[in-house]
Amino acid sequence: MTSIDIKERLKGCLIAGAIGDAIGFKYEGAENNQDITFNFDWVISDDTQLTLATCEAIYNSIEVKPEKVSERFLYWYSHKKLIGLGASTLKALRELQVGGHWALVGRSGEYAAGNGAAMRIAPLAFKKYITKLTIRDICTITHRNDEAYSGALAIYYSIKAAIDGIWKGDNGLIDYIIAKIPDTRVRDRFIELIPLQRLSISEIGKQYKSSGYVVDSVPMAVFAAQKINKLDYATILTELIKLGGDTDTVCSMFGQIVGSLYGTKIISDDLMYRFDELKITDMVSEIVKNWKE
Repeated sequence: MTSIDIKERLKGCLIAGAIGDAIGFKYEGAENNQDITFNFDWVISDDTQLTLATCEAIYNSIEVKPEKVSERFLYWYSHKKLIGLGASTLKALRELQVGGHWALVGRSGEYAAGNGAAMRIAPLAFKKYITKLTIRDICTITHRNDEAYSGALAIYYSIKAAIDGIWKGDNGLIDYIIAKIPDTRVRDRFIELIPLQRLSISEIGKQYKSSGYVVDSVPMAVFAAQKINKLDYATILTELIKLGGDTDTVCSMFGQIVGSLYGTKIISDDLMYRFDELKITDMVSEIVKNWKE
């Protein structure tokens, strides 16, 4: 098998994540998503926008600094480049705008257990010198919550497992993550999924609702990623959208994981053509070309 270099994996992560976001965004919050089409005007949401903003803050530097990431978030927000923001992220950005410190503006409490940290953490997996403290700091900008942090860790370690060859697209990723993340409800959900890994996405969806709650969304995205050697990328996107809920974020995180594993080769030509219409191709190319690990 031809080896996939780190920049192709990064490209796959960003593009497959963006396509999942754009397709899922149309169906977010809708019920009974059964007649799924990809043939509409795609729009990316804050899932991809904040992931790209994170990339802009760190792509040409070895060190990842939360103040730089928060500054980039504020730039995108101030220039009205963000859509679909969740309540926790919006609160943080508004407080950053009036001079709040990055470590203090993030929402805390049970209502901060959303997807906003996990959906944008992927770029950190492509840096060599990342600690759990760094990941927590980047999460803290918008979400000061252990569940949100645990969800972000799960996505980070999923992508690292793909990059490092630890996970090759089958079952086993969930077990790997359980050993890496703290004792939280997110971890509990992964443990519940261990004996259910042979079930289909639709069967799992009947037991666990896909929602904006990180305990529901991150394990669902990882569960779906484990199907990539049996089902193609577009089919899995369709199955995730049928579940309803926070479809843009779940599809985006799933795309980030499998794109990191296989690069852009999992994406069909017609989907790549539609991605070009999103007008972020040049930005992604610039980030990938000049990426420093």
